[in-house]
Amino acid sequence: MVKEAKAKYDYLIRESRDVLLREDRDERLAYIKSEHWIGYGLATNVIMKLRELLFAPKKERMPNVLIIGRTNNGKSMIAKRFCYLYSLIGKNEQSYDQHGDCKEIPVLYMQMPATPDIRRFYAAILHELGFQPRSSAYRISALEPEIIGLCKELKVKMIVIDEIHNVLAGRKDQQREFLNVLRFLGNSLQIPLICVGTKDAYLAIRSDDQLENRFEPVLLPAWKYDKEYKSLLASYVSIMPLKKKSKLCSPALAKKILKMSEGVIGEISTIITKSAYFAADHHWEEIDEFVLDNIDYKSPTERKQIFERTIRE
Repeated sequence: MVKEAKAKYDYLIRESRDVLLREDRDERLAYIKSEHWIGYGLATNVIMKLRELLFAPKKERMPNVLIIGRTNNGKSMIAKRFCYLYSLIGKNEQSYDQHGDCKEIPVLYMQMPATPDIRRFYAAILHELGFQPRSSAYRISALEPEIIGLCKELKVKMIVIDEIHNVLAGRKDQQREFLNVLRFLGNSLQIPLICVGTKDAYLAIRSDDQLENRFEPVLLPAWKYDKEYKSLLASYVSIMPLKKKSKLCSPALAKKILKMSEGVIGEISTIITKSAYFAADHHWEEIDEFVLDNIDYKSPTERKQIFERTIRE
């Protein structure tokens, strides 16, 4: 019986099939709503590019990468996936001290503060390194050597800065000062910097000629109806534990999801997750046009229009 059941659901990956076969409703619904990584082609290529930089030999002018994409189009997920995969590089029992604290942080991930405030930026780095500023005054002259020393001590090989477009929230002089700090960090540590943000991030970086030459832009475009998009949908079919194999790759469903999502992968994920949850919760067990028409979802444009109408009232 077990073999027959497994064969019946052979379109699912093992983890999803096991969840389905346990027939625990709450577990299945929770699994559907949990975050799932799908290694589509472009995401894999970006991760491999970052991996090459991570293991590249040090030199005076280290290459950097600027990952650019629309809001909710997978930038942060790719960056976090890379950090997850390579944050443990080289770690073993000698990588921790007697108190269990980590002695090595190969990849440091952090979020850019809401404004290009250098003190807050340095404080954020210290926090991610597991330290508090030793100077209560948060003096930059004290924070800089402290951070450089800790990064070397903890063998930081790469810094990933998410939401880098927040640089533009400051005055022009603050932006220039912050970009100088990025160049200072790269030069002092001789490690690659990976910045992640919207297209506005590129405008910020290119305002500094020296930085622009060091950052290779990697664009995450909107999705379109092609082979890779259908492969992405097929991956979702294999992950969502439904008792019927959804025909997401059929032209009708694939194009409908693409139109609803406006080509943004975060929206695609939301639509499919909501649909799978609806199908499981209502014993429908597959995603079809009926399910897509009945989930609680509005496209980014519709949400914007609703907001604009509301504030005009």
